Amino acid sequence: MTAQSPRPSPDRALLMRRDVLTGVAGGLTAGVATLGVLANWKTHSRIEPPATPIVQIRSEPPAAPLKVWPGLDALGQRMIDTRAAPGLSLSVMKAGVLLYANAFGRARLTPRHAVTPRTGFRIASISKQFTAAAILLLAEQGKLHLDDPLARFIPDFPRAPDMTLREMLSHTAGLDDYLSGRHADMLTAAQTRDYTQQGLLEALKMAAPIFRCPPGVKWVYSNTGFALLGIIVERLSGMPFGAFAQHHLFDPAGMTRTALDPVVAADDDLCEGHRASRFGFGTVLPVSPSFAGGSGGLRSTSEDLCRWHAALLAGKILKPDSLAAMLTPMKLKNDNYALDRDYPAYPGYGLGQRLGLIGGRPVFAHSGRINGFTGQLLTFPLQQVTMAVLFNCDGANSGNFMPSFRALRSEALALGLAA
Repeated sequence: MTAQSPRPSPDRALLMRRDVLTGVAGGLTAGVATLGVLANWKTHSRIEPPATPIVQIRSEPPAAPLKVWPGLDALGQRMIDTRAAPGLSLSVMKAGVLLYANAFGRARLTPRHAVTPRTGFRIASISKQFTAAAILLLAEQGKLHLDDPLARFIPDFPRAPDMTLREMLSHTAGLDDYLSGRHADMLTAAQTRDYTQQGLLEALKMAAPIFRCPPGVKWVYSNTGFALLGIIVERLSGMPFGAFAQHHLFDPAGMTRTALDPVVAADDDLCEGHRASRFGFGTVLPVSPSFAGGSGGLRSTSEDLCRWHAALLAGKILKPDSLAAMLTPMKLKNDNYALDRDYPAYPGYGLGQRLGLIGGRPVFAHSGRINGFTGQLLTFPLQQVTMAVLFNCDGANSGNFMPSFRALRSEALALGLAA
């Protein structure tokens, strides 16, 4: 359930590590993992730390007028005019200050309903970093350890003693993917019903095969692992996942338009999902938020997503050691890095975050794709620049979507870096 970014072809990837943690002014605790270079990741050469960067983000950045970037506006509008997407929302933030926020096109086609900066989009697998943060918060509270086996929390799941939470958080537990297209009948049924915790758990057990390989052997992207992690959050906290995230993640980050909705949400300012065809865009239904759960059930706005990464870096959500764990690339049992070799821009994976290099700069990011929706959230931590873009289409059947997205992203990041 992921929409991966375009595939640039650098031969090196710069990944996060946890050597040095820095604080911020004003007595607030914050942590940013020092960055190290995984030189020539194809041969898994060792990380060499560069000079220690000092990254500081103000606790409450002052409000500032939004930038006027006509070139970026033109690229956004061009995606609508060329039917690359029915609607999109784009925001850019630097050092906790929102520089740019704009919306283009329509949230719904019948009746026509314009996208605004407050319009909610399903964010699909961008949700995974929120699930990871929830697990890390429970670890800070002493309710779990990252190296606990799944059996401690869900003992009746197959092979639960064999995999750890850390492996599940980093896609190294060997689990298959219950949201795979192989399970078409189950996914269709999941579009129109809400699931209880037990109902979701039963669906995870029924999605054969459950495993692709033994834990710790290779990197295998799995929505199943993060759905199980969302269930663990509920069992340990005694709260629905959406309520836990609201209280412990969204509210501290100042996110006012982010939630895990029921199938029929009361909020009228939400997008419908769409897919292109030779007749134009048609409406498609994603699986229900309660079925995607901790793997991809959230909705948000591009502004809120920028606030989330700023809050992470400012220490408003996690303690320094927890943030460092999130941004540390996972290793396999053979001591090689767990790499997604299909995406060389950021082949490393921490806990709910992709890690890598774009244009010679370290980056942590995550993309998301689910029926009808696509998006990406990306941050250059040293430059403190974050970009979030959300689309109410999934990019399928459109040769124009990915080139247009690349151009839009490139311009947004260039302007943010230069600001």
